[in-house]
Amino acid sequence: MDSARFEGAAETLATVRREGRLLERLPEASRPRSLAEGYEIQNAFIKTWPDKLAGWKIGATSHVTMERFGVSEPIYGPFFARDVHTSPATPTAGSLQHMAIESEFAYRLGKDLPARAAPYAREEILDAIDAVIPCFEIVSPRFVRIPFDDVASAVADCMLNYAMILGTPITDWRGIDAARHPVQLRIDGMVTGEGNGSECLGDPRNVLDWIVEKLRAGGTSLGKGEILSTGTCTGIVPLQRGQTAVADFGALGKVEVRFS
Repeated sequence: MDSARFEGAAETLATVRREGRLLERLPEASRPRSLAEGYEIQNAFIKTWPDKLAGWKIGATSHVTMERFGVSEPIYGPFFARDVHTSPATPTAGSLQHMAIESEFAYRLGKDLPARAAPYAREEILDAIDAVIPCFEIVSPRFVRIPFDDVASAVADCMLNYAMILGTPITDWRGIDAARHPVQLRIDGMVTGEGNGSECLGDPRNVLDWIVEKLRAGGTSLGKGEILSTGTCTGIVPLQRGQTAVADFGALGKVEVRFS
């Protein structure tokens, strides 16, 4: 009975994603009743969505955002190959009604981290990383508004991901202290946000530890080439069609997006 309900919710989300429509909320009969059910729907969506998994976004990595969603730890969701763009990117907004950007440190896996019985040590995780990538996450839920009051539905909706904009991968990354590395967000040349990796559980490496363990414990393997984005350093910032956003990661380069 529950599996049919999860599959029904996943199909609803897939349909509105394909058609560019928005929901007020999921139908009562299929709405997730807990965070665990939200992840069950997310898993069902991954199985039904006709695109390759490209990586995982981790959200609510700051205590402020955790409080807004009413959770005590981060939340995560998948993103897919066709939704990954190279900076400078000019995706078409089309019928997109939400456009919010997050400036993030992303990490690319250079080898597999298969699910196993024992947790991974931090050095094992870091040894599997082959590059750090400045990135934008584009947040755009399949709902009329960001469901801060319904975290289970946010999780079901792939944690509200619309797209990822990737800068140039930096393979010589071991000496980078991302927790203290400054990031500045500008929109049409005006500074709208500043921060660093400490916004993300104190250090993006803590986010890597968390997501690898969370997925491992649930029996999910991570594959070479997958990307892990570790949460916003400059807040969730709305972007209007025609505006140009640039996140400046200093020595790590810049990432740029403009919706046409």
